[in-house]
Amino acid sequence: MNQPEQLIHTWLNFSKFHNRITQSLDYLLHQKYHLGLNEFYLMMFLNENSEKKLRLSQLQNMVGLSQSALSRLVSRLEQHHLNPVERASYVEDKRSVYAVLTPSGQQHISDILSEVNIILQQSLSEKDIINLRLFAE
Repeated sequence: MNQPEQLIHTWLNFSKFHNRITQSLDYLLHQKYHLGLNEFYLMMFLNENSEKKLRLSQLQNMVGLSQSALSRLVSRLEQHHLNPVERASYVEDKRSVYAVLTPSGQQHISDILSEVNIILQQSLSEKDIINLRLFAE
């Protein structure tokens, strides 16, 4: 196999690997929490912020959605039975709208992160984890 073909096969294997892990996570999130991956990512990013809030414009780039798609995603989370997220605006920044992780959302994302970590540990070999860390650098 020549170099270009080997690179293509490496990419295809990586894509299969990524899809397998993503499908496992998506299944868990849908079955247990009635959330999709983008909702999970949004909650995770809010949780990582010390104030548990981010401007929608910041989240748009982080989650990788258009402004309208992100707005719909936040609306779904506001209406979700877990009540994980709410919108807010602040006197010091009147032009921006924020998504805020609620106390309920903080508890649920903590539980979800624990389960996601378990799935990743079960799904990834030690070599996979090393390669992912190298890839992420």
